[in-house]
Amino acid sequence: ENHKDINVASEEMDANSILNHFKKMVNLRKQNDVLVYGDYELLDKNNEAIYAYTRTMDTQKMLVLLNFTENESTIELSEAKNITAIAINNYGDFKNIEGKITLKPYQAVICKLNK
Repeated sequence: ENHKDINVASEEMDANSILNHFKKMVNLRKQNDVLVYGDYELLDKNNEAIYAYTRTMDTQKMLVLLNFTENESTIELSEAKNITAIAINNYGDFKNIEGKITLKPYQAVICKLNK
């Protein structure tokens, strides 16, 4: 019934749509071999809310942060002090205060790090 409002044509015209975000994620992965082939390191394995890991390859290092909960969640990581850029973020903002990161519900962020 909602096909007139929710469809590919309307999603393609909305820069913030789920379809366009997914396309950005696919392009990010294609342009950064480190996300596919880089060495994987799980961070803070005891954090039940946020899945955090790094991928490292040659001179590249990326930090992946995924909040799988419906609540705002926090994680403290020394790696977060080395963030140089946000590669992708499904929210408009990102809260990182001296390595203490707060993610919104279901927020997913990939950051570039100094190696």
